[in-house]
Amino acid sequence: MGYADEYLKDTELTEESILRDLEILAVYYGDMELEGQVLPAREEFPMPTLVAGLEPDDRDRPRIVSHSFLPLDTETAEFTKYLQFYSELPCPVEELDRATLLEAICRLNNRLPLGTCVLADPNPAFGQPAKAAVRYVQGFPLEGAVDQGVFTEDLFLFDLSCDLVTTVLDGLNDGLSLDEAFAQIGR
Repeated sequence: MGYADEYLKDTELTEESILRDLEILAVYYGDMELEGQVLPAREEFPMPTLVAGLEPDDRDRPRIVSHSFLPLDTETAEFTKYLQFYSELPCPVEELDRATLLEAICRLNNRLPLGTCVLADPNPAFGQPAKAAVRYVQGFPLEGAVDQGVFTEDLFLFDLSCDLVTTVLDGLNDGLSLDEAFAQIGR
């Protein structure tokens, strides 16, 4: 029994179909001159995942996005497979005033073109502090490959969302007020 079998038992997805779709997405990344790597299901991460590098942010920090398919039961997702876009951002959040941070996230979520800004809990086992992240889920027909044009447009808007969040949070970390940090992204 594979690591993903338990998660996929009540779904229309199979580990084989997920791996095939993720390999196709890795090709789409290659077409954009970005690197993507498919990671098979394993004990630590029981679902196959695609990890890809985005362009570094404006402070030259590396950025990574991961993709996985949500293992929704057949009753919930009979005709659709749901692809998750997820990126933890390189800007620190632990030193920010909590109320200011939460207000910033709320305001950002009203401005992002795609996705939602969330706080990822710290992971002491891996020495990781709390981080801001952007998450988005897109539905695609269960049968057939993920459409390259739709995926590429979604990735462009997801990347823009990540940039907006990073710009605001970096501004707060640099000592700007909330209004000053938001002025950096316009609108």
